[in-house]
Amino acid sequence: MNPFDHIKNLHTKQRNWNDFNDEEKKSFNIYIINKALSMNPNYIDIVNMVQKYTNNMLGQKEVFNLYYNLLPNKFRFYKWIKGAKDKNIEKYKTLAKHFECSSREAKDYMELLDKKEINKILKLYKWSIFLKTYLVEKLNYKN
Repeated sequence: MNPFDHIKNLHTKQRNWNDFNDEEKKSFNIYIINKALSMNPNYIDIVNMVQKYTNNMLGQKEVFNLYYNLLPNKFRFYKWIKGAKDKNIEKYKTLAKHFECSSREAKDYMELLDKKEINKILKLYKWSIFLKTYLVEKLNYKN
């Protein structure tokens, strides 16, 4: 069973903890269950309350039974919230190469520098890459 099957079961209450085999019991990951349930804004208080006691105090069986008894029977899927992807990763890498620093520091440079200066650096590296590939092609072509 995957964590989402466990969450669905906690709502539909089709199977109790004792009905699971050992593999299904092992697949009940408390952290993932807490995280998935917290995507529902109505359950944040319940998850927060249960989460306080999950660190070395409650086992998988106890957490399952708590949620089994606390959650309503109505199941509603809530989309898993993902972090936003940064579109400037290639720019950070190029600036990091230029300034000889980490990508994280390059991100800070990008916030400090004006757009003209950033574009100037990026164009410089684009031209150098173009020239390198052009020369390699010419040299390979002659050989």
